[in-house]
Amino acid sequence: MGDKGAFRESSKEIGGASYEIKDGELILSSPKATDGIILYYKEEVNDPGFSFEAKLDSSGIVNSGYVTTTKTMTPPEQSNVYNPLRLGQFRLKPNAWRVRDEDIQAVLDGDVKDGMHAYKIELDKNTLRFYFDGKQVAEIPKVAEKRYFSVSPDPYADDYSGELVIEYIKIAAPWIKASVGAKGKLATIWGSIKMRLTPK
Repeated sequence: MGDKGAFRESSKEIGGASYEIKDGELILSSPKATDGIILYYKEEVNDPGFSFEAKLDSSGIVNSGYVTTTKTMTPPEQSNVYNPLRLGQFRLKPNAWRVRDEDIQAVLDGDVKDGMHAYKIELDKNTLRFYFDGKQVAEIPKVAEKRYFSVSPDPYADDYSGELVIEYIKIAAPWIKASVGAKGKLATIWGSIKMRLTPK
């Protein structure tokens, strides 16, 4: 993670949920099923070549968490309409993961050992590719033309709760150029780092 001493410790509550920056890691917490917290990449994506990667520890999840794509950003309120909005995704459990297709049907299951693991979804012209710890594990047909990318321990569903500890999130695409001013490395985004994304 680089120089963790360079990070600013901070925390914020959002309803019953909260996020906290601690020891250079971002902690998303949803203590009970009536809470919820989602971290989105704010831009809608439709062009091939985009990838979204999150290195995280899912051991604190109670039901399910996600590194996912969705048809739209969902409002920060409890809802039973989240399932129809989901597209291709990693579904996360404390000791396992599952790749699901654009109709959220199971494609492949895998096991997780304790600690941090990298989950990456890459958008191609006709497919989505899924990588676990740098290894491609699945490829599914792309159905939706546009989507949003996000990570969450609890997407405001009525039976989810828990915590994700995130070491980094990497966004990459041929048209994205990152300008970073920081003490430490690019992966250490959370603290005193300021990041500007500009089209080429």
